[in-house]
Amino acid sequence: MITAAGIKRVLYTDVENVKSDLTPHDMATLTAGADEVTNIHRATWSLDESEPNIEKHKNQLTGSTYRQNVEPGELTMSFTIGEHDYQTKANLLGGELIKETEKVVGWKRTRGVSTIEKCLIALTKDGQWVVFPRGHVVTREANTDKAIGLAVTGVALEPANKEISSEYWFDADEVK
Repeated sequence: MITAAGIKRVLYTDVENVKSDLTPHDMATLTAGADEVTNIHRATWSLDESEPNIEKHKNQLTGSTYRQNVEPGELTMSFTIGEHDYQTKANLLGGELIKETEKVVGWKRTRGVSTIEKCLIALTKDGQWVVFPRGHVVTREANTDKAIGLAVTGVALEPANKEISSEYWFDADEVK
């Protein structure tokens, strides 16, 4: 039985690292090279699918619905990073690292809009791996209890490779 309660780990990697239809065996390789989020502020992690848009067509003579069109809702993974470094900020918010003799000393925002896509990976406390192979990531700076966190929202997109699904779930016992 699946409840997918709580969050144990959140990771992200480049979309290009998902090359084919995922299996439990692929998860070890995928997570090994991924960046891990080490601080999620309070209870901000969530996975949500919005309500579908349903357009009903009624028979004018009878008043009954005779067909309908369904547009699925958007699948979203959200969390706020309460403590982060400049590299994480650049990876998920865009912008550039500021370096002095190869040492990172700061970060600066990109002018305009940054388009960021990442493979988003989460492990729930009860052992369910959830993967969005291609997530459109929108991150913003957010006030979190008198500190500035990174509020991250990733929307599952349809991958370019037709073999790859937009969402995967694996039981952690099957991931080796």
